[in-house]
Amino acid sequence: MKRVWKYILLVFVLLVVSIGGYGIYIFKFKEYDVADPEVEEIIEDPYVITLPDGTEIVVDKEGNIIEERKDEPAEENSDGAQNEDTQSEDPTPSENDPNQVTGDSEQQRLTVSEIKEKYIPSLKELENQANSNLDALIQKAYDEYSAKRANGESIDIGYFYNKYMGAANGLEARTDAAFNALMTIIENELEENGYSKAHAQSLRDDYNAAKEERRSNLLKKAKEYL
Repeated sequence: MKRVWKYILLVFVLLVVSIGGYGIYIFKFKEYDVADPEVEEIIEDPYVITLPDGTEIVVDKEGNIIEERKDEPAEENSDGAQNEDTQSEDPTPSENDPNQVTGDSEQQRLTVSEIKEKYIPSLKELENQANSNLDALIQKAYDEYSAKRANGESIDIGYFYNKYMGAANGLEARTDAAFNALMTIIENELEENGYSKAHAQSLRDDYNAAKEERRSNLLKKAKEYL
C-alpha cells in the first residue's frame, strides 16, 4: 500500500511546493476533462448505516435518508407453529393491557452517556465506509497513473490534482452529510429523553478532530517524499 500512497501523494506534494504563477495556473485555473464513471460511482455510492435498533438507513449525498430497512421476524409456518391466532393466547401482556406495569418510565430513561455510547458502532460504521471509499479512490488514481506510465503517456500532474482532489472533496462532503444525518437522529433522541442536543457536540468535535488529523497525516506523508 506504501507504493499507492507514494504516487498519489506526489500530487499533493506538488501542490505544496508549486507557488509560482504557472503552478497556480495548472492547479487552479486550467480546465481539464476529468469525467470518469468509475470515480463518480465511488463518490455517489450512498452510505448505509445501521442504527442501534437494527434499522438500516440509506443516506444520499445531500444527507437525506432515502430509505429505512429493518428485518422483520420470520413467521413460523411449520405444523404446530404459532400463528397470529394462537399468539393471541399468549399470556404476555400487550401494550394495551391495563394490567401491564407502565410506571417505570423514569427507570428506563437512558443517561446522556448511554445514548451517545450506543451510537458509537453506527459512527464507526460510517467511518469504515468512508475509509473504504477513500482507499478505492486512491487505488483508482494509482491504477490510472500506472496505466499511463505503462503506455508511455505523459503524466499531467495538474490533471491528476484536479481530478482526484475534486473527487476527494466530493467524498468528504458526502461523508459530512451522512454524519450530520446520523447526528440529527442522536440529537433528537437526546431531546426525547429530556436532554439538550448540545450534549452531542463532543461527537461532532471528535469527528472534526479526526478529519483534521487525517489531513495532517496526509501532508506529513507527502512531505516525506520530497
